[in-house]
Amino acid sequence: MKLFKIFNIADNNTHCVNNLTVKKVETEQELEQVFNIRKRVFIEEQKVPEKIEMDEFDKTSEHFIAFLGKKPIGCARVRTNTFVKLERIAILKEYRRKGYGKKLTEFLINYCKKNKSNEILIHSQKYITDFYKKFGFKTIGKPFDEAGIDHIKMVLKLV
Repeated sequence: MKLFKIFNIADNNTHCVNNLTVKKVETEQELEQVFNIRKRVFIEEQKVPEKIEMDEFDKTSEHFIAFLGKKPIGCARVRTNTFVKLERIAILKEYRRKGYGKKLTEFLINYCKKNKSNEILIHSQKYITDFYKKFGFKTIGKPFDEAGIDHIKMVLKLV
Protein backbone atom coordinates (compact mmCIF):
# COMPACT_ATOMS: atom_id res chain seq x y z
CA MET A 1 0.00 0.00 0.00
CA LYS A 2 1.37 3.39 -1.01
CA LEU A 3 1.00 6.21 1.48
CA PHE A 4 0.81 9.83 0.39
CA LYS A 5 1.65 12.73 2.62
CA ILE A 6 -0.49 15.73 1.76
CA PHE A 7 0.65 19.28 2.42
CA ASN A 8 -2.09 21.90 2.40
CA ILE A 9 -0.72 25.37 1.79
CA ALA A 10 -2.56 28.26 3.45
CA ASP A 11 -3.30 30.15 0.22
CA ASN A 12 -5.28 27.18 -1.20
CA ASN A 13 -3.48 27.59 -4.52
CA THR A 14 -0.93 24.78 -4.04
CA HIS A 15 -1.22 21.09 -3.24
CA CYS A 16 1.66 18.61 -2.96
CA VAL A 17 1.28 14.81 -2.95
CA ASN A 18 4.20 12.39 -3.16
CA ASN A 19 6.43 14.79 -5.13
CA LEU A 20 3.51 15.98 -7.33
CA THR A 21 2.73 19.65 -6.83
CA VAL A 22 -0.37 21.27 -8.32
CA LYS A 23 -0.52 25.03 -8.21
CA LYS A 24 -2.23 28.03 -9.70
CA VAL A 25 -0.10 29.61 -12.42
CA GLU A 26 1.64 32.73 -11.11
CA THR A 27 4.29 33.58 -13.71
CA GLU A 28 4.61 33.97 -17.47
CA GLN A 29 7.08 31.05 -17.45
CA GLU A 30 4.51 28.76 -15.80
CA LEU A 31 1.84 29.87 -18.27
CA GLU A 32 4.21 29.08 -21.16
CA GLN A 33 4.79 25.62 -19.62
CA VAL A 34 1.00 25.11 -19.51
CA PHE A 35 0.69 26.08 -23.17
CA ASN A 36 3.54 23.71 -24.09
CA ILE A 37 1.78 20.79 -22.35
CA ARG A 38 -1.47 21.63 -24.14
CA LYS A 39 0.31 21.83 -27.48
CA ARG A 40 1.89 18.41 -26.95
CA VAL A 41 -1.31 16.72 -25.76
CA PHE A 42 -4.08 18.37 -27.74
CA ILE A 43 -2.44 19.77 -30.88
CA GLU A 44 0.28 17.20 -31.59
CA GLU A 45 -1.18 14.04 -30.03
CA GLN A 46 -4.92 14.54 -30.57
CA LYS A 47 -4.64 16.71 -33.71
CA VAL A 48 -6.82 19.56 -32.40
CA PRO A 49 -6.28 22.64 -34.58
CA GLU A 50 -4.21 25.29 -32.75
CA LYS A 51 -6.82 28.01 -33.42
CA ILE A 52 -9.36 25.92 -31.48
CA GLU A 53 -7.04 24.84 -28.67
CA MET A 54 -5.51 28.24 -27.95
CA ASP A 55 -8.67 30.32 -27.67
CA GLU A 56 -9.92 33.65 -26.37
CA PHE A 57 -10.76 32.14 -22.96
CA ASP A 58 -7.07 31.69 -22.13
CA LYS A 59 -6.91 35.39 -21.26
CA THR A 60 -9.74 35.24 -18.71
CA SER A 61 -9.35 31.73 -17.24
CA GLU A 62 -7.40 30.63 -14.19
CA HIS A 63 -4.60 28.25 -15.19
CA PHE A 64 -3.10 25.45 -13.11
CA ILE A 65 0.07 23.42 -13.53
CA ALA A 66 1.20 20.07 -12.11
CA PHE A 67 4.90 19.47 -11.45
CA LEU A 68 6.52 16.12 -10.71
CA GLY A 69 9.49 17.36 -8.79
CA LYS A 70 10.47 20.31 -10.99
CA LYS A 71 9.15 18.87 -14.27
CA PRO A 72 5.82 20.23 -15.57
CA ILE A 73 3.67 17.19 -16.47
CA GLY A 74 0.06 18.38 -16.39
CA CYS A 75 -2.24 21.35 -16.58
CA ALA A 76 -5.81 22.59 -16.53
CA ARG A 77 -7.80 25.77 -16.62
CA VAL A 78 -10.88 26.89 -14.72
CA ARG A 79 -13.28 29.17 -16.53
CA THR A 80 -15.80 31.10 -14.47
CA ASN A 81 -18.75 33.01 -15.81
CA THR A 82 -22.28 32.29 -14.59
CA PHE A 83 -20.82 28.78 -14.21
CA VAL A 84 -17.54 27.09 -13.30
CA LYS A 85 -16.06 24.88 -15.99
CA LEU A 86 -12.96 22.70 -15.90
CA GLU A 87 -11.18 22.75 -19.24
CA ARG A 88 -7.97 21.73 -20.99
CA ILE A 89 -7.11 19.09 -18.39
CA ALA A 90 -4.01 17.27 -19.63
CA ILE A 91 -1.26 14.97 -18.40
CA LEU A 92 1.72 14.27 -20.65
CA LYS A 93 1.46 10.82 -22.22
CA GLU A 94 4.44 9.29 -20.41
CA TYR A 95 2.94 10.21 -17.00
CA ARG A 96 -0.60 8.88 -17.53
CA ARG A 97 -2.08 5.96 -15.58
CA LYS A 98 0.07 6.77 -12.56
CA GLY A 99 -2.54 8.65 -10.50
CA TYR A 100 -1.42 12.15 -11.47
CA GLY A 101 -4.62 12.97 -13.36
CA LYS A 102 -6.60 11.90 -10.31
CA LYS A 103 -4.59 14.19 -8.04
CA LEU A 104 -4.93 17.10 -10.49
CA THR A 105 -8.70 16.60 -10.71
CA GLU A 106 -9.04 16.33 -6.92
CA PHE A 107 -7.15 19.60 -6.57
CA LEU A 108 -9.41 21.33 -9.11
CA ILE A 109 -12.60 20.11 -7.43
CA ASN A 110 -11.34 21.22 -4.00
CA TYR A 111 -10.29 24.56 -5.44
CA CYS A 112 -13.81 25.07 -6.80
CA LYS A 113 -15.36 24.05 -3.46
CA LYS A 114 -13.15 26.52 -1.56
CA ASN A 115 -14.23 29.23 -3.98
CA LYS A 116 -17.90 28.57 -3.20
CA SER A 117 -18.92 26.99 -6.49
CA ASN A 118 -22.29 25.21 -6.48
CA GLU A 119 -21.52 22.96 -9.41
CA ILE A 120 -18.75 22.21 -11.88
CA LEU A 121 -19.22 21.63 -15.60
CA ILE A 122 -16.89 19.75 -17.89
CA HIS A 123 -17.01 18.74 -21.56
CA SER A 124 -15.38 15.36 -21.17
CA GLN A 125 -13.88 13.47 -24.05
CA LYS A 126 -16.20 10.48 -24.37
CA TYR A 127 -13.53 7.83 -23.73
CA ILE A 128 -12.71 9.26 -20.30
CA THR A 129 -16.20 9.78 -18.82
CA ASP A 130 -15.79 6.84 -16.44
CA PHE A 131 -12.75 8.60 -14.94
CA TYR A 132 -14.86 11.67 -14.10
CA LYS A 133 -17.78 9.57 -12.86
CA LYS A 134 -15.48 8.32 -10.07
CA PHE A 135 -15.49 11.91 -8.73
CA GLY A 136 -19.29 12.10 -8.87
CA PHE A 137 -19.72 13.80 -12.25
CA LYS A 138 -22.96 12.89 -14.08
CA THR A 139 -23.47 12.98 -17.83
CA ILE A 140 -26.00 15.42 -19.30
CA GLY A 141 -27.50 15.14 -22.77
CA LYS A 142 -26.05 13.40 -25.77
CA PRO A 143 -22.50 13.15 -27.07
CA PHE A 144 -21.33 15.94 -29.39
CA ASP A 145 -18.34 16.73 -31.56
CA GLU A 146 -15.81 19.26 -30.34
CA ALA A 147 -12.64 19.75 -32.40
CA GLY A 148 -13.25 16.43 -34.15
CA ILE A 149 -13.40 14.47 -30.86
CA ASP A 150 -16.54 12.95 -29.26
CA HIS A 151 -17.40 14.74 -26.01
CA ILE A 152 -20.22 14.69 -23.49
CA LYS A 153 -21.29 17.38 -21.03
CA MET A 154 -20.89 16.40 -17.38
CA VAL A 155 -21.79 18.14 -14.12
CA LEU A 156 -20.73 17.72 -10.51
CA LYS A 157 -23.10 19.19 -7.91
CA LEU A 158 -21.18 20.53 -4.91
CA VAL A 159 -24.14 21.52 -2.69
